[in-house]
Amino acid sequence: MLFIIFAIPSGFIAGRFGRKRTILTGLGIFSVLLVAAYFMPSYPWVIAALLGLGGMAWALVNINSLPMIVDIAPTAVVVGMYTGLYYLASQLAAVIGPILNGIVIDATGRNFNMIFFVAPFFFVLAMLCMVGVTRGEAMPNVE
Repeated sequence: MLFIIFAIPSGFIAGRFGRKRTILTGLGIFSVLLVAAYFMPSYPWVIAALLGLGGMAWALVNINSLPMIVDIAPTAVVVGMYTGLYYLASQLAAVIGPILNGIVIDATGRNFNMIFFVAPFFFVLAMLCMVGVTRGEAMPNVE
C-alpha cells in the first residue's frame, strides 16, 4: 500500500536529487530494513511497519529504474530492446530469487531468517552496479 502511495513522491525525489542517488538510497534503506528484520521480534505491528517502510524504499528503486533505462538508450530505435532487457533481467530475478533463497534455507537447516541476509547481499551488489552508471538522469525542467 505504501509503495503505491509513495510512487509519485519517488519520482519527484528523483527529479530533485537524481535517479541514481534515489535508487541507491532506496536500495540502502531496504537493505538496512531487511537486516533489521532479522533481529526484530515477529509482532504483527513490527512486521507491518517494516513492510510499509520497505514498500516506500522499493518505490524509490522501482519507479525510477525503467525511466533511467529508457533515457540510457542511445536512439529511439533501441528503446524497445533496452526495455525488453530490463524486463528480462527483472523476471529472471523473480524466478531465480526464490530458488536461491530456498537453497540457502535448506543449507542452513531450514532457517528462514537467512532470507534477511541473502536479499541485502544482492541489494549491495545492485548498489555496486549502480555506482558505475553515468547516464540516465532526468532532464531538469526548463521553463
